[in-house]
Amino acid sequence: MNEKRRLVLDIGGSFIKYGMADGSGCLIEDSVRQKAVDHSSWEIFSRLIDGIILEIRSTGTVEEACVAMPGPFDFTNGVSHMKHKLPALYGKSLKEPFEEEGMQVRFLHDSTAFILGEFYDGVLKNTVRPCSVMLGTGLGFSFIRDGKVCVNHTETPAFSLWRAPYLSGIAEDYVSTGAIKARYDGITEVREIAERARNDDLKAVRALKETADCLSDILNPVLREFECDTLALGGQIAKAADLLPLTLSVPWKVSGHLNDAALRGAAWYGKLGRDACIDIIPEINFSLKTRG
Repeated sequence: MNEKRRLVLDIGGSFIKYGMADGSGCLIEDSVRQKAVDHSSWEIFSRLIDGIILEIRSTGTVEEACVAMPGPFDFTNGVSHMKHKLPALYGKSLKEPFEEEGMQVRFLHDSTAFILGEFYDGVLKNTVRPCSVMLGTGLGFSFIRDGKVCVNHTETPAFSLWRAPYLSGIAEDYVSTGAIKARYDGITEVREIAERARNDDLKAVRALKETADCLSDILNPVLREFECDTLALGGQIAKAADLLPLTLSVPWKVSGHLNDAALRGAAWYGKLGRDACIDIIPEINFSLKTRG
């Protein structure tokens, strides 16, 4: 039995969250930290990773890492294809700073990490056909069958809900940070809109309700098509879930680990391995049955 401790990271556009997983695959909760991401150059970013490795190794021997990343990304070779996020990483191999420190590293999509974290340690535990939605700057969706996350050949979600045609655009146009801001005034951040809604700002209440209506309309045909039995809601917008009156055809719960579900999923992926965690299937093309 492999009892190695692992460094786990969740690399986003603004912050890197990181921590330690124990030999059984569980996140060591009091080890979790985060650092702001400097986008200015690959060299600065690489030094940031070096510093995290040095910090973690000061607590004991660590020879492996598992990293949750947004796409597009080459998860086998660790090469970033992102131009819109972390532009300094484009075309670079994120394996390098780890391998230079003698550390083996694996990568997985952040939506895969999120649903794995909820499946093993959160609100999706003991479910059979779960799915998850991540609400934030984008609209992420993933689902599990036979205990594995279904992904396409690029190891990104097998069904790209965010770009599914919906009304006069795509799903993400109607359900995302930008969509909520546009419904309110185009400027105010979602956290502030939610706070105003809790203080009976009717415009804010309406902006969030319209978002919930669209999300319900988008999700219900998907839930039926994929025969999902439970949904976990994550992402920063999920912090305003009490203001999102969703009407879904299956039970849904807010993530049990909004701040570290992806780290938990990375920990299990590192422990169990790729073949035990993901199932590569053909890309799913499914048209939403839209309103009106």
